[in-house]
Order: sequence, then structure tokens, then C-alpha cells
Amino acid sequence: MVDADVNKISNELENADLEVYPLFGEHDFIVISEFGDSKTTASNLIEKIHPIDGVVKNKTLVGSEISSLDSK
Repeated sequence: MVDADVNKISNELENADLEVYPLFGEHDFIVISEFGDSKTTASNLIEKIHPIDGVVKNKTLVGSEISSLDSK
């Protein structure tokens, strides 16, 4: 999730080849991307999101896929 000056960065986030959705509430945008491993994720965050003028802070959430919940 990204907190930012909305008018400054909405176009820049979309131009960074990221999936961007505006939010209402505590955060301004959610940016969804699949970068692969954690090293690639960190690198892309540093290269694609942090340099955008107007980004105040971000919160990175990592999702996972659970293949089976059965433990029979």
C-alpha cells in the first residue's frame, strides 16, 4: 500500500508498469505486482516505487498461495 500526494504520482505509478488501484481511507493506492522472490521484490520496490516524487511511505504485504488445507 502506498501513501502519497495523489495528484503527483497516480500517473507515474501506472507508467511504472504496475497494477494500481486507488483506495479510500488510510492509504491512497494499492499496487499489485508479482516480482518473484523476495530479492527481486525488494529490488523492484527500490527501483520502481521509492524514486517517485511524492511517495511518502509504503507498506509491503506479501501474499502466498496455499495448495492444500487438508491434513488428513
